[in-house]
Amino acid sequence: MPVSRKRRRRSEMRLGMQSIDYKTTAASRPGLSLAPVLGFFTRRWAKLLGWGLLVGQVALLYVLFTSPAFFVTTATIEGNVVLTAPEIYAASGIHRQSIFWLRAGAVAERIMALPNIKEAAVTISLPARVHITVVERRPEVLWQTGDAVWWVDQEGVVTPPRQTSGDILRIIDDDRQSLQAGDTVDPQIIIGALTLRQLSPNVSVVRYSRARGLTVATADGWPVYLGEGTNIKAKLVVLTALLADLKARSITPKFIDVRNPERPFYAPRSVIQIPAPRTSP
Repeated sequence: MPVSRKRRRRSEMRLGMQSIDYKTTAASRPGLSLAPVLGFFTRRWAKLLGWGLLVGQVALLYVLFTSPAFFVTTATIEGNVVLTAPEIYAASGIHRQSIFWLRAGAVAERIMALPNIKEAAVTISLPARVHITVVERRPEVLWQTGDAVWWVDQEGVVTPPRQTSGDILRIIDDDRQSLQAGDTVDPQIIIGALTLRQLSPNVSVVRYSRARGLTVATADGWPVYLGEGTNIKAKLVVLTALLADLKARSITPKFIDVRNPERPFYAPRSVIQIPAPRTSP
């Protein structure tokens, strides 16, 4: 069977060139793609977006920490009776402070450093609101040592007097112990004195010494030693019976000691008899 062959062009034969299939060559060329370009700009935009967010955060922090709207210039204060609001505000240390730097616990501790403050609660909220609630120490007795007079609460804590005390029990310290704000007196002494005042409302002054404890004077001016303030009710019952007995026997005691209510005793006042002058015969 005869085989047909495609004849080559003379030019191709003369130049020794191979024939080119243009259709095949065009199909095999690589196409243009946008993926590298999009990837480049995507990476750049991600970095730009990150830098933008960082700059925005820095700007926001700058506004928060420098804007006057977030600095404290006043506070709501409740519960104070003796101390004034400006005193408590000054002690809090919050004036012109950024609300973001304040800690409620630390502010409360500074307020409680005031001698007349027993408790303090602080709440802080945006933009610059501070609410302070205090509980003051209530004076139960006046404690006088020498010329100095102090307030003392039921817990025995010593505080400086702030105003006229009115009808409040006074305890005079015969030992004249030096005191300062924040010191503590034995609470049992205070409780005993208050119990005495409750059972004997006419008592307005009580004396105290470490040797005899609480000392009160009877209506006749006789000193009565009550001790450190325990069992006051039992001691007064014994004292009432003993006073009745002394008056019945017309005895004037130098003092009465009921520190131990089971063994009370008294010392009779010595009477010096001066003999009448002799008349000459």
